[in-house]
Amino acid sequence: MTNIKNYILYGVIILVAVITGVAIGSVYVSGIVPSVDTSNLTEATLRDDENEIAKLYEDAVSGRKTSFSAVELYQIGEYKLKNTDRYVKILSGSVESLFGITQNMKAIKTSTEDGIYYLKMSPGTVSMAVKQRYEYDKPNDIYLNETRDENDIKGNTVDEYYVDLDESTAKTLTLDEYKSFFNTEPTTPLTYIVSDLTTQEGTYDKDVTLNSDNQYVFNIKMTGEYATYAAFYYSYEIRHFSGDIPTTPPKQSELPSWKSVEMTVTMDSDFNILSIHYSESYNIDTSILQNAPVNDDFEDVFYYDDETIEHYLALSLA
Repeated sequence: MTNIKNYILYGVIILVAVITGVAIGSVYVSGIVPSVDTSNLTEATLRDDENEIAKLYEDAVSGRKTSFSAVELYQIGEYKLKNTDRYVKILSGSVESLFGITQNMKAIKTSTEDGIYYLKMSPGTVSMAVKQRYEYDKPNDIYLNETRDENDIKGNTVDEYYVDLDESTAKTLTLDEYKSFFNTEPTTPLTYIVSDLTTQEGTYDKDVTLNSDNQYVFNIKMTGEYATYAAFYYSYEIRHFSGDIPTTPPKQSELPSWKSVEMTVTMDSDFNILSIHYSESYNIDTSILQNAPVNDDFEDVFYYDDETIEHYLALSLA
């Protein structure tokens, strides 16, 4: 049965479920993408100085600065999100393969004053479900429960999905163990690192102001090795959730090889991120194909109202 499923996957889709969202990519024939070694890097070396970003944020909210590059706006929005206790980030959607097989998905991240809660669901040809709980007063007791059994996901549409996981299969990770699996902390709010370094190759909007809808809308594209730098921790999440549940952290050689990532970000006039649309291109090794190319598109949508937060918190804790 496993071999049959693998051949279906080869002709249809690869599912990649990540801690900050879920994406589905189509497989096609393409050239090999050279890997980039990031083992000697740290997240801090890839990011811009936090004090400078804090000053940039203060200049923005005070009105001293009204025109921004896309990199500046992304960093302002990320800085505000890091300092916002309560929000929900939701990804949902579906992809239909060339053979008419549809894979639905939903990923929820809920942030509260008490901690961060994740709920990931995607039933279908490749199924996965994840519940994760990180409570601030228990930093070395990170709850993680995951399955690749489609029977653990209930409901018929992404709006109805819920996860029914056996509590006895859950495990807990210390913060150091979590970092070894995912290469970052549970509180990291966004998928990619956008900095002066990671945007050296690619393009981004240079002069962004409020549009007629009183919003900032901007584009960032990172390519080649700089896309790999931007996906410094996201690559670990892809590797973790792209196959059977791993028992050890991924190796450098197992990580995706990146071609490009392009983002379109919408932000309100108070610098709250409203949505981010992603188009990604990378290669990853699978059980039946080495350097399998993946292209995908998905979108994160952010909510800040208490009603939405409490609704999705209840789902995550059920």
